[in-house]
Amino acid sequence: MAPPAPAAPAPPRARPWYRQLYFWVLTAIVSGILTGWLWPAAGVALGPVGTTFVAAVKMLITPIVFLTVVAGIGSVDSLGRVGRVGLKALAYFQAGTLVALLLGLLAVNVFRPGAGVHAHPGDLRLEGDAAQYAKEGTGQSWWHFLTDLVPTSSVGAFAEGNILQVIFFSVLFGVALKTVGPVGEPIADGVARLSAVVFKILHYVMLAAPVGAFGAMAYTIGKYGVSTLTSLGRLVGLFTVRPCSSSS
Repeated sequence: MAPPAPAAPAPPRARPWYRQLYFWVLTAIVSGILTGWLWPAAGVALGPVGTTFVAAVKMLITPIVFLTVVAGIGSVDSLGRVGRVGLKALAYFQAGTLVALLLGLLAVNVFRPGAGVHAHPGDLRLEGDAAQYAKEGTGQSWWHFLTDLVPTSSVGAFAEGNILQVIFFSVLFGVALKTVGPVGEPIADGVARLSAVVFKILHYVMLAAPVGAFGAMAYTIGKYGVSTLTSLGRLVGLFTVRPCSSSS
């Protein structure tokens, strides 16, 4: 008599809804709205909570871009295929960006999601990165895109968070890693291991998303008033309707 077959392992139980991250994010948003509405001064004081969470996310962008690009190039069997995929991705990116810009211009002029926000552009003072970007954009031409693509320092590109320069360096690094053959295999394996560590850090950061959402919403409502919810809801509605309409 044949021995009985081993029982199949039980599928992992899904976590209850009240332990899901989205539930706590939504709860934090509602709490932030109430805080900014009932105690505006306290809501404005919570502004650094939201900006700190955004800074934590930005901290990981350049390492993730570098590791993802290098690991992607290293996993492809030939550099010719990398070039073909890169050209196709660039073409799709340009076409998608153009369509997104046209749809955005159409949506903002027809639905006017920003109407009702008590924030006048003339009264807004740009600070930090926003002021720097606005100052640089006034004197740039199309050829600056090519000249600024090459970083003066590979470390500086990561420190300044210049994504285009990081991508440029990552592509060069990945191609060089692929062409050196067996010499680069330990480095490729290290990149894969380091990717797992960085994405685990991202997981830890995203656990703080409810705190960041609470601070950002409390600051927005406390600073610009509860009527801002109408404009925010209109904007969220546009983002929700557009993918649904395109998929149908």
